[in-house]
Amino acid sequence: YPVANYGAGMTPFYTVLCLWVGALLLVSLLSADVHGEYKSFEIYLGRGLTFLSIAIVQALIVSLGDIYLLKVKILNPSLFVGLSVFTSAVFVSIVYSLVSLFGNIGKAIAVVLLVIQVAASGGTFPIQVTPQFFQNVNPFLPFTYAISAQREAVAGVYMPNLTKDLYILLIFMIVFVLIATLLKKSINKL
Repeated sequence: YPVANYGAGMTPFYTVLCLWVGALLLVSLLSADVHGEYKSFEIYLGRGLTFLSIAIVQALIVSLGDIYLLKVKILNPSLFVGLSVFTSAVFVSIVYSLVSLFGNIGKAIAVVLLVIQVAASGGTFPIQVTPQFFQNVNPFLPFTYAISAQREAVAGVYMPNLTKDLYILLIFMIVFVLIATLLKKSINKL
C-alpha cells in the first residue's frame, strides 16, 4: 500500500529500533538480580513483570509520540499503538531473558543482535539487495516481523501478513520465556 511520505514509510523501522534500544537501556538501568531467598523462576517472573511494565510505558510514549508529536500519517493508529506495546513486550522478554540468564554477557548478546537486526531486517531497504548472510538470517530475527507488522498499521492491513507476523513474534516471546524459566537455575549456577 502507498504511504503518505518518507517519514511514514520509515516509522515502522525506527519505532521498532527504538523499542529494542529501550529494552537494552532498561536492562542497563535496572538490575535483573534480586536479594533474598527466592526460587529462580520467582526471580525471573517477578523482576520480569517490572521490566514488562516499564516496557509498556516506553511503547506508549514512543507510539503516541509518533502519532501526536511527530504527526506521522498512520492509517490505523490504534493498531499501531497496540503493535508497539506487543512488540515492546516481545523485545523486553528477549533482552531480559538474555540478561537474566547470562548477566553482562546477555547484554552483549542483545547489542550484537541489535547490530545484526539493523542490517538484516529489511527495514531501511529491501532485504534482496543485502549480502547473502543478511538474507539468510533475516527470517530468524524478531525485527523482521515487528517491522512488517508495523507497516501493516501504517500503510494498510493485509491480515495474512499481520497474523503471520504476530504469531512469529509470539513464538519468539514464548521460546525465550520458556528457556529462561527452565534454565535459569542451572545456568546461573555455572
